[in-house]
Amino acid sequence: QEERLKQLKAQKQAKDAREKAKQKEQDRKNDTRRKILLGSYLLNKMEDEAEKEKILAGINEYLTEDRDRKLFNLP
Repeated sequence: QEERLKQLKAQKQAKDAREKAKQKEQDRKNDTRRKILLGSYLLNKMEDEAEKEKILAGINEYLTEDRDRKLFNLP
């Protein structure tokens, strides 16, 4: 009886861990998709020169790493 309870507890813990990992993976995928969609939106907005200047001004303030700034041709 006690051994059976231990087995059931272990099975439940394993199931809970799988579900948690699955949710974490889905959250990561959703975050990546949001970033891609936002990037696509911004690239589309940047086709307008005035919008491009506003967006790049904000990016200029936000980015601090040289390798990131180079992606946007920022000094």
